[in-house]
Amino acid sequence: MRILKDAARAQDAAALRLHIRHHFQALLSDKGDWNLSVYDLAWVLCCDFFNEEDKRKNLALLLDAQNTDGGWGDASYMPHSALVDTLAATMALVRLGQPLPRPQELKARVEALILACHDYPHHDTVAFELVAPKLLKWLERHQCTFPLGARAREFIETLDRKGDMKLGKLRHLGPLFDPGSTLSYTAELAALTPGLVEDVGQLPQTMLPNGAIGLSPSATAATILLLCEHGREVPSGLYQYLRDTFEDYQRTGFPNLHPIVTSRRLWNVRPWLVSGNIFDLVRDETILPLLTRIYQETNIDELGRVSWDTNNADLPDLDDTAVAFALYSVLVKAGVRDLKPMTSTSLQRFQRKNGTFFCYPYELHPSPSALLHSVMSMDLAAGTFEEAFTSQPVNQGILRSLLEQLDPQDFDFDQLNHDKWHATWTYGVQKWLSLRSILFTYPERVRQMLTEVENRTKQGGWGQQEPTLEETAYVASGLATLLKYEPELLPNETEKVRELIQGAHRFFVQELQRPNVQLPALWISKNMYAPRFQVASAVLDAMYGAMTLR
Repeated sequence: MRILKDAARAQDAAALRLHIRHHFQALLSDKGDWNLSVYDLAWVLCCDFFNEEDKRKNLALLLDAQNTDGGWGDASYMPHSALVDTLAATMALVRLGQPLPRPQELKARVEALILACHDYPHHDTVAFELVAPKLLKWLERHQCTFPLGARAREFIETLDRKGDMKLGKLRHLGPLFDPGSTLSYTAELAALTPGLVEDVGQLPQTMLPNGAIGLSPSATAATILLLCEHGREVPSGLYQYLRDTFEDYQRTGFPNLHPIVTSRRLWNVRPWLVSGNIFDLVRDETILPLLTRIYQETNIDELGRVSWDTNNADLPDLDDTAVAFALYSVLVKAGVRDLKPMTSTSLQRFQRKNGTFFCYPYELHPSPSALLHSVMSMDLAAGTFEEAFTSQPVNQGILRSLLEQLDPQDFDFDQLNHDKWHATWTYGVQKWLSLRSILFTYPERVRQMLTEVENRTKQGGWGQQEPTLEETAYVASGLATLLKYEPELLPNETEKVRELIQGAHRFFVQELQRPNVQLPALWISKNMYAPRFQVASAVLDAMYGAMTLR
């Protein structure tokens, strides 16, 4: 956060650009910036990775992380995250033969969290319908029972049936934990569900080149645990992956996912692509080589698809592919030569026969953000390659299909803007306000969103709850980009938007002057996480947009 706090003192865009340079330079040398995961630490404690001294130390960390209400994790934005953290921490204590601290509070908290999940109106955490009920059932099979009321019990049972149905569907498509399946990231299910894997000895075949299972510390630790329980040999690569991850996080714990070099880098560029401020960055002789390196080191497969990291190339996704294609188009326009080529065909690899797009193969939940980022990439490619690109029927068809799939007619504001990767509406609204094709295709809906955004302003910022730096950055950047396209706003409306942007900039400066800057975990994985560099990049983009507003 040092870069952000320094950036808050910049008086103009030129001064701010110095801090933007420092940000991207630091990004390329950083090994991991996510917050530590209670869920993953719990699983690593269950296997034999730690020596006795480190096990005692990390067990103490786990116990210290328990809240006074008896649970673990933060339920502020999504109760699902705190529920899986709580159940995993409890499982670790049971496996280690440790007494449960605050047992009455713990059991009451589990029921309260289950009911809060039942009532939550938006997307679950990743694989929640698989992980949460299986953890609870494992605990109850091991004499750790929870006296749930009828409504909580019915919800868990329904959730479990839903999860089993999904597992059944995935079984028909191939091995559950194949490296090309998103479920490999949740391979700890095999340690919770007897018989889920017919031959435990086959699990090491899912190892990635760096020794990880699904790039997940919890999935990797659970695989070690399961192999040990069945008397099977544990490949040294599994332990090496945990050692490497532990070292990358300064031996303080484990993140939810690691490494994801490609995604981390691309998602630091992403806000600048959405806003169009990227075109100012590529004119900077220091920043342009950094952006070029980010693109050239992106793992693009032979079909033009991109995955989170070089280690999981078998699991490409539309989101990363779209952002990489967008960056490619910008760099080409900036005159960079000898780039690895990409075309719109990369996006077509994620198109079904009915014309709709998916983010991951066999995904069970859609991702509006992946569709919006694909629209962004098509818009940026059109700006670079002009008529040679836009006149092609295949490109016209791709854009038309994406926009039809995003048709907002039957969705309210929150439904449109909440995504399966982010816990708040602000991440989605930035793209709806910023993307030229969206604005021209659905102008009335964008106008309605603008009114809603104005109504949701708090203390100069925005947030699902109280305003935060990250959420305010998305909205402020979207508003600044909206003004660039000179939509049919009345003079008083334009002035109002300018006032909102200026108010957001004041909010940034005030928040960053606080001694302790808080970045709540708003990103959705199996539990919630806060990617600090990513958040900082979004805030820098919004500050830059406010300073360069004409």
